[in-house]
Amino acid sequence: MRITLFLVFFLIGSIVQAEVPLKHSKEFQIVLKNEDFLSPKQGFDRVIRLLQSIEDDPKFDFKYKAGSGKVWQQNVKIYDTNDKRLWHNNIIPKVEQRKIAANQIQTKVKIKYKCMGVDSCYDPKHYTSAFTYPALEYESGVKMKLEADVHQNCTKYALSSAIKVDGTVNFATMADVIHYFKGITHIKGVEKNEPLIARGDFYEWVFDDIKLKVNGERVKSAVVVRYAKTDLKNPLRVEFSLKINRPKKGWHYDTLIELGQVYYELLQSDMNAFKGRIKPCRFYRPTDSN
Repeated sequence: MRITLFLVFFLIGSIVQAEVPLKHSKEFQIVLKNEDFLSPKQGFDRVIRLLQSIEDDPKFDFKYKAGSGKVWQQNVKIYDTNDKRLWHNNIIPKVEQRKIAANQIQTKVKIKYKCMGVDSCYDPKHYTSAFTYPALEYESGVKMKLEADVHQNCTKYALSSAIKVDGTVNFATMADVIHYFKGITHIKGVEKNEPLIARGDFYEWVFDDIKLKVNGERVKSAVVVRYAKTDLKNPLRVEFSLKINRPKKGWHYDTLIELGQVYYELLQSDMNAFKGRIKPCRFYRPTDSN
């Protein structure tokens, strides 16, 4: 009965809402309890046991395969102007940096535009007022991707882009961001020489050695444990994610529904920090039309 009700809810949410031209990925995210990760290894082991319990349930077409258990670390900085102008414009520049060899640093520079609604991401009527450079026409070294993030059953949309570079990167001024993402110059009143500060400076453990299949299709999964640089014992936030990329031949709705059911099961876990505290929102059905 629970699965049937959830399936009906999922489909009703899809019918009520307009179709969304989601061309890249859909990601389900859950905030886990910090206290479960005072020992990261024990926390990761609990997540694995949770996935194994879902795999053992015959109701789900879900497969989990254990990896090597490898965990890696990264430093993360989130930048903004002194008056938080980027934040207020829903723009988030980010730098993730990790050591991949004894004397080798790899950096991922990211930018994300958090859409206030689906229209502000993709509807041409909103390009000027919300984001001058939409996903398919973004003037940068790489295209922006439209992604759906489902947080505790509430769907959010964002345009995001990431570029990997060798060595360290720091954003001292807006010119450093524009170097990678030229379209960011559309923000009114933000000059190239505008100084930036690290609004957030974090240390993260990332466990992404999790191999999953839902309805026969691969799903990426990761657990990220975030700490303040001044306290590496008590986590600030722990997030568990399930991400599926759009197949080349288009979305398989049976897979999305099955993944939604697995996600619903994870929300019922006692590891969920917001269990019972957030009411579900509507789901959106991705479409393959332009």
